[in-house]
Amino acid sequence: MAMDSFPWLIGLAVIALLWWHALGARMKARRAAQRACRKAELHFIDELAFKRIELGHNARGQWCVKRHYVFEFYHTGDRRYGGSVEMHAQHVARIQLDPYPVETAP
Repeated sequence: MAMDSFPWLIGLAVIALLWWHALGARMKARRAAQRACRKAELHFIDELAFKRIELGHNARGQWCVKRHYVFEFYHTGDRRYGGSVEMHAQHVARIQLDPYPVETAP
């Protein structure tokens, strides 16, 4: 009877490991988005939203899981702009902020 549940336990362990890995990547992506907004003197608005996942190559040509997240920010006023974070496994590969107006001093 105990051996019958072994494959189920292995399956649950694999699912838990994948979930933990995805959660870690999301937390790193969120911190990177917040840092990018702070550096550009922008206001990070919303939580990071998952967009898609795919398999691909990283900068070194190795296979990895690529996760894409989106978020919103504002500069002044209440108009929202978009941004995105691309993760390669647990590493931030790219952060992109949509164009926004920059006010210059008179």
